Amino acid sequence: MNELLQRKLAELDALNKLECWYLVKQPTEFSTICYLVFLLKRYKEEKPESSLEQFIADETGTLKSIKPNAKFSTNYRALRVAAFFGLIKLEFIAANNSYRNSYENAEITEVFEEINDRCSGSFEETNLYSDIIQRQIEKMFVSSKIDEQSEDIRSEFRLYPAMLLYKVLIELGLSQGEYRISLNEYRYLVVTTEKFEQYLDTLVLIKLLREDESIITEFNKFGDKFDNRLIQALKQLPTLSIDSQYITLIPEKINEVALKVFAFEQNPQIFNTVEYIDFLCSKVGLFELPNFKRELLSTDATKVVTRQDSYKPLNNDYVDNRKGDNILLYGVPGAGKSHFISKYYCDDYEKFERIVFHPDYMNTDFIGQILPSIDENGVIAYKFTAGAFTRILRKAHLDPSNHYYLIIEEINRGNAPAIFGEIFQLLDRNQAGVSEYAISNNYISKEVYGSDDQPIRIPSNLTLLATMNTADQNVFTLDTAFQRRWQMRMIENDINKCVFKDTHILDTTVSWGHFNTVINDQILSNSRSVTSSEDKRLGSYFINEELLLQDIKLNDNKSMFAEKVLKYLWDDAFKLNRYDLFNENYMSLDSIMRHFNESVGDERFDVLNLDAKELLVKA
Repeated sequence: MNELLQRKLAELDALNKLECWYLVKQPTEFSTICYLVFLLKRYKEEKPESSLEQFIADETGTLKSIKPNAKFSTNYRALRVAAFFGLIKLEFIAANNSYRNSYENAEITEVFEEINDRCSGSFEETNLYSDIIQRQIEKMFVSSKIDEQSEDIRSEFRLYPAMLLYKVLIELGLSQGEYRISLNEYRYLVVTTEKFEQYLDTLVLIKLLREDESIITEFNKFGDKFDNRLIQALKQLPTLSIDSQYITLIPEKINEVALKVFAFEQNPQIFNTVEYIDFLCSKVGLFELPNFKRELLSTDATKVVTRQDSYKPLNNDYVDNRKGDNILLYGVPGAGKSHFISKYYCDDYEKFERIVFHPDYMNTDFIGQILPSIDENGVIAYKFTAGAFTRILRKAHLDPSNHYYLIIEEINRGNAPAIFGEIFQLLDRNQAGVSEYAISNNYISKEVYGSDDQPIRIPSNLTLLATMNTADQNVFTLDTAFQRRWQMRMIENDINKCVFKDTHILDTTVSWGHFNTVINDQILSNSRSVTSSEDKRLGSYFINEELLLQDIKLNDNKSMFAEKVLKYLWDDAFKLNRYDLFNENYMSLDSIMRHFNESVGDERFDVLNLDAKELLVKA
């Protein structure tokens, strides 16, 4: 094992539990915390005889009946998180230089009032104040006096965690082409970084750990020490995508983050405790401080992000200007993976080949095969007929000034390692985006280069894009060796971005967006079966707008909504626990379809159980 990694392991072994970036173990969702502050404000104004704890418990019950879709916490101790977010300002005790946990005496800050003004008390509408959420999380400081252990186990920690994480992601993106870290790298290497200036040490350790992934088992021995909640706050940053494996900079946010890191480094700021708390509880952002050189935020992004000619700033058309890569887009069925490819990568038919893997798809379909052909004289000859991979490889080779794409839909519905065969070796790429290792194949060489002995490599202007439904990931398992050669990118299932979310389903009062949200919440909350998981959720584009509006009478008394959506829910998402969603009076899919199609308006949803229907149909 490398000496630096050994030293890091020894350091982790010596650390106290939770000697890392830390946030108290309470709910961290801004909407939930805002509702707690809302109740605290009422408590201070109304001055009831009951304790704050009892008041919050009682009033939360009332709020739940009014807003069944909002998330609440009855634990008044979660107000400590509100202090970390700058929504309340705890009472400072000068005698012992600390902040009192007496929330009754806490001050409601202008940050909370700003949020309240934006959303008029509907705190679950976080889209109305997402910029404030980002501002406040980027201002969080480890470890300020709000942290009860700031002078104890976290006495050496003095940094803005969001800015250090941004710095690490930007530097990794520039040097290795991937703006992401694994959760293990975050947990053991990033959150144990004490000061921003130590980012180089952190980057070196990440590089060394990636060179020998087996070492991670040694780090996992210390997992219990770093079970912290700060990542739950960071998940709310619109600049990051955080899933079960990786923390990734969202492509369209790379320039913004790079500029922030650049400006931050040019403006070192030092706060003592009182000044920092005042700053945290104000509407001033990290880049709005007095004497801060804000003009740096309008610097040409190319000067910031570009370190060498092969790296260029990313924006909506960023992919055509970048090096080749292997990218696997995954998400729930209908999340919009193919749409994402068309929007952010390529919609020019001349610049891509699109194929779909399936159980019968073979290596010869992929690269090509010898097939008989008849020439103009009627003579049968056997010639190599190029497959999709070879065709797009030839196009990219002959046109190096343009970027080309091989799009593989449903990559795990075929035996991907067998289909790729020897091409698997080409998936390892160097920093320029070219295959690090070459292979030999006389037929491909002749077709692409005109010479049957030319070594074959994927060029830097050819990107492989693949899609995978997480609900189907076990159809053909993608082994670790195969997956590690791809940059995994989750396509978030965000119904709010669906352009027809407000379209009503047939003649009902229920919109597609509301139906999608309610059913997906049912799937996520249902833990009685292995089929009830996030992988089974309905994607935002699981159905199109035309089918939502389709007139049943024009289609043999059949609703395509029922055929597509209800059938999926019955046969797949709730297969082993159907009556957690459906009405027990309907014993078969036939009866479900018949009632839905023959009913009118909201009566169609009688096929669902009472709880589900009540959530869908408002009185």
